[in-house]
Amino acid sequence: MSAITATLDLEDDMTAVVTNMLRQFPKGSRVKLAISEVPPATPVPSLEEYRQMIATARQKAPHGPWTTTAETMKALREGEED
Repeated sequence: MSAITATLDLEDDMTAVVTNMLRQFPKGSRVKLAISEVPPATPVPSLEEYRQMIATARQKAPHGPWTTTAETMKALREGEED
């Protein structure tokens, strides 16, 4: 059984595109065609916008009890010894 999955940007005349997709099936074949709309892709932020979003998220995150990785690892090791 053959299957085709494709996402197409609709233009004025898509007849040729659909016809070419269906050509792979032999004449007389029965095919099931399911068409659904794909939600538009969200715009991708620029690198600077992404960095700004991360900085904002870090400011909103609750502060941890440690300021450095070394302090965190020391506290974890001490917890293992108890």
